[in-house]
Amino acid sequence: MWDCDGVLATAYLPMLHRQRTTQVVDGTKSNQRPVRHLRRGHPLGVLRNSQYRRYWAAGFATFTGFNMQMLIRGWMMYDLTQSPLMVTMVTAAMMMPMLFLSLVGGALADRVDRKKITMASDFTLLGSFAALFIISAMGIMAPWHIIAISVINGIAFALAVSARQALVSGLVHREQMRTAVGLSATTYNSAQIIGPAIGGMMLPEFGATWALGVSAIVVVPALFLYASLKPVHHTSVNNAKGSVVENVKAGLAYAYQHSTLRFLMLGGMVMILTVGPFQSLMPVFAEDVLNVGAGGLGVLMLAAGVGALVGSIVVVSIGESVGHQKLELIFGLMAAAALTAFALSPWFALSIVLVSITAFATTSFMVVNMTVVQITTPDYIRGRVVSVRFLVIGLMPFGALSMGFGAEAFGAPAAVAIIAGVGAVGFLLVQIASRVFSAPDSQATPGNQ
Repeated sequence: MWDCDGVLATAYLPMLHRQRTTQVVDGTKSNQRPVRHLRRGHPLGVLRNSQYRRYWAAGFATFTGFNMQMLIRGWMMYDLTQSPLMVTMVTAAMMMPMLFLSLVGGALADRVDRKKITMASDFTLLGSFAALFIISAMGIMAPWHIIAISVINGIAFALAVSARQALVSGLVHREQMRTAVGLSATTYNSAQIIGPAIGGMMLPEFGATWALGVSAIVVVPALFLYASLKPVHHTSVNNAKGSVVENVKAGLAYAYQHSTLRFLMLGGMVMILTVGPFQSLMPVFAEDVLNVGAGGLGVLMLAAGVGALVGSIVVVSIGESVGHQKLELIFGLMAAAALTAFALSPWFALSIVLVSITAFATTSFMVVNMTVVQITTPDYIRGRVVSVRFLVIGLMPFGALSMGFGAEAFGAPAAVAIIAGVGAVGFLLVQIASRVFSAPDSQATPGNQ
């Protein structure tokens, strides 16, 4: 196992110009792909691998469409109900299945072809996006339509997200894993901001119905890209023994027994429950606090998208010069401070800058966190450990709902500022605890349970 304490997942190793000959998952033919020489330290060098390049683009398309839907549905829900709580219910409905099904999805990722799981999920997402577009075009949209389809999306996403993330190990060489995992984490975290930015710009120009239609179209290329992948078969993958319940227990035990993973999960939990759900109330801030309407919402989300992109690139470029614990503390406190200032800002121009900084720091934190989780975990159990990380993400509805209840009771600015302050304290406590209570991680014992 790599020692990840103080080593970020974006360290780079020189590549040998050699031929890759391995068995494809379906076992029908050899998969020979040359790995080109990569300049040491090049942050985007792994994108020279055509298989990984397709995987990255497919994931970005899927997550962009998914997150466009989240913002558009939130706007439509607020238009229908005028309730901040109901707006956060959209996020909760999409993310709640993660809490109950991500561990099952992780077990499936270590038992079933990861590519097939990923494609099945994307077909389901596309069908549900198209259904919501048709409902809106017919003029019969009701709050329960939005909630019901959001739950379906959440189920499809939860069952496949671990397979989608773990699929990368079958597309790149071991030497490329650190960079590949870091970049793959940017697809989700960047699209989580970029998708709403695109949706927010479309709302005032074309309306919610056509914005829904475009979000469905965005997902289509992902299906073709995933279908073209030829992941190699590692003997320890898709060969988990015992029942699904036993597999789930093994994944939970592994994540708990390794102190690096344990504190990574705790840090991610603080982010997800406090600062992370800040987007869920963006429609409320745009409409009622800053009084800038749908057009202003688009500008805010575009600024957040720029911040997220910069954060992703910065993290992937940092390398191993700064330990992951220090980076998580810096980015966590930066995100909490920027969100507090955003919540209290009375000026639209200042709010644009602050939401960009919030997105930068939030995305940077999550990319660091996910990257170290993946490279710390061996292939045979990666799907299940990654699923524990997404179980943590499944807690986001509780963070979103707490913001919604707080906004109903005290107003959105006060609620968000208080919750962000709680997050800052949480980041400090996790890092202190990780230094006081961490023990050397034992080496992983190979197995297939």
